[in-house]
Amino acid sequence: MPRNVRIEKLGFYHIINRGVARTNIYLSDEDYLQFLEIVQDASDEYSFEMYSFCLMNNHYHLLLKTYDKNLSAAMQKINSRYSIYYNNKYKRVGPLWQGRFKSWFVYDEVYLHTLVRYIEFNPIKANITQNIGQYTWAMSSNNVLLPMLHFDIIQKIDFTNLMSEEEQRKLDVFLNTKLDIKEDTLIKKEKHKIESYFENLTHTRENATYKAISDGYTQKEVGNYLGLSHVTISKMLKNYKQKIKLFKKLRDKGIFWSYSKNVSYEDIGSWLFVEYLLKYGDFDDIKLGFELFGKRYMKKVWEEKLKSDKGFIKTNLMLARVFFDMDVESNYFREVKNERFEKLKLLAS
Repeated sequence: MPRNVRIEKLGFYHIINRGVARTNIYLSDEDYLQFLEIVQDASDEYSFEMYSFCLMNNHYHLLLKTYDKNLSAAMQKINSRYSIYYNNKYKRVGPLWQGRFKSWFVYDEVYLHTLVRYIEFNPIKANITQNIGQYTWAMSSNNVLLPMLHFDIIQKIDFTNLMSEEEQRKLDVFLNTKLDIKEDTLIKKEKHKIESYFENLTHTRENATYKAISDGYTQKEVGNYLGLSHVTISKMLKNYKQKIKLFKKLRDKGIFWSYSKNVSYEDIGSWLFVEYLLKYGDFDDIKLGFELFGKRYMKKVWEEKLKSDKGFIKTNLMLARVFFDMDVESNYFREVKNERFEKLKLLAS
């Protein structure tokens, strides 16, 4: 599924990013300060202001107000500069962030105030501190004073009580609302009825679930419709995302050379994907395929598409012995008949 195009409109944005594999991205006070100084430099260059922030050990929340349509460029520079600083300091290599940053355009003042409460309550929710203002690396502590920081919204908000269930529900609605922009005007995208995702015969249940949640339905809503628990839906999504990740890895290696370079997992389908995985994937990829699709499904594809193919005798021998617990030799595959071909030949006679 292609990435959603970011909204580029002047105004408030809630920004989140996490360390790769949820690893810590700040290991000392110096790291927190360095990150904020990098953000300040970006503020000077890209013209934005900060109205709330909270830097947790493995992720950050920022509430920015932009004055130019350059949010993506600004955040890319911030994340890149800090990653270079962190990797140099701690003698590490590889990506620091789990992916591109997440951003939400704040289209309503009620949500703006709710977001500030949500951001500043993060350390309390994580049981790090007990009261607002105690956590050093949240804006409400007043521990850091930089030109980009504006405290007028925080000073107007009552932090006496924790966020209520109603506030959290409204915030969930905000985070899951899809927006479009036409002629510089924001339009809320209307959600399809949930049943429409599962009535489409071209979608698997995994794919339909992924699409419904991507379009703004919560895991709870999809689970209620399917009669499945939140945990089951969560596992299904995780499994589906891993399949997409593995597919993209193989696609980028050129395995699907006869298709468009932008072909998607949805276009190919699981059956053809598993066939190509068994034929051309390396051992670790195939092993992961068994974890994601299950032994029964993998064997079914193998028996129909690969087992009788004389061009893959060595591959078939490895699959049979390692993954299907078959005590066979290579001669076994030289004698295997293509059952589908035999049936077609019989019908044609």
